[in-house]
Order: sequence, then C-alpha cells, then structure tokens
Amino acid sequence: MVDYTVPAAYQRSTGRFFTVLQWRAAQRASRDAPQGGRVLDVGSGPGALVRTLARRRPDLRVDGLDVTPQMVAHARGVLARAGLAGRTAVTVGDAAAMPFADASFDVVVSTMSFHHWSPLATAVREVLRVLRPTGTAYLYDVGVAPFDGVRAAVDDVPGWTCERVLVRGLALPSVLYRGVRLRRVTS
Repeated sequence: MVDYTVPAAYQRSTGRFFTVLQWRAAQRASRDAPQGGRVLDVGSGPGALVRTLARRRPDLRVDGLDVTPQMVAHARGVLARAGLAGRTAVTVGDAAAMPFADASFDVVVSTMSFHHWSPLATAVREVLRVLRPTGTAYLYDVGVAPFDGVRAAVDDVPGWTCERVLVRGLALPSVLYRGVRLRRVTS
C-alpha cells in the first residue's frame, strides 16, 4: 500500500499516470487566466502543477493548497529550486476551509483530489467562494469520483453552473479521467 503523504512514494506511484492529466489542466488554466492573474491548485501534492503553470505563464501568481504538511514542504523546495518561489506559494490547508479571501483567484484547478474532499459540498462551495466573479474552476478526477456530488453542490449555489469537459489523452478522449468546469451563469 502506497503512503500518499510521502512525496517520493506519491510521485513513484502516480507520476506517469497523472502527467497527461496535469498537462491538460495546465493548458486550460493557462488559457483562461487573464494577464497577471492568479491561479490556485487545490490538492497540489508535490507541486508539479503549480510549477508547470508558473513556468508556462510567467505573468501569473500561482498558489497551491494541500492538506499534507510533508507535501507542502516538498513542493516549496521544488519551487524554490526552480527559481519560482517569488511567484508561487504553497499552503497547508483543507479544501473545505480554504485560508484565502473571497474572490481571490481567476482560476481554480484540481487534479485527482476532490474524491478526498470532505465534506464535498462544503469544499465545492469554498472553490466558488475564492473564485473571482469572472473566474473558472476545473476539477479533474478518476471517472468513478463523486461528480454527481460536485454538480449537486454547484446547483445549490445560485448563479453558478457545472459543465462536463472532455479530458483528452495524448490523442483520444481519456477513459480513465473526467472533468468539470465551474463558472458563473451568463445571460
């Protein structure tokens, strides 16, 4: 059994499987973030997506949030060694009680994390709370993750919508992963 609180064990067991998913997440977040915007990765683990986003878009401020102190310490080291510490921050915290002000982020992204969020509805409301009015969230996970719970939580917050997004593999749609986009309803 893999101990997912240990960064090296996590990376050995998931690195190859999540690479394409994280690349797609970075692609969408980079596309949607405005110039000089701010992005949050919830469940950032060892910081790979935070690093990818910060490298891809040098104008962005990229934050990570993870419940595991060992992962946060590891991610901070990775980002410092990459010379990205000035534009990134990784914080220990729970998705259901985020330590960020309302409307702090232009994009929130999460890969392979929300099946751990508890209570799920509270965490989804927190994602919506920290998004700016024009913001977008992308939540990606395995196909059996509680996507219906995400949709129900979004439906309970007036003015927001939850839409399925296609998760492509290298060439074809993924059979392993699913994704949703959360955004304000526009008239």
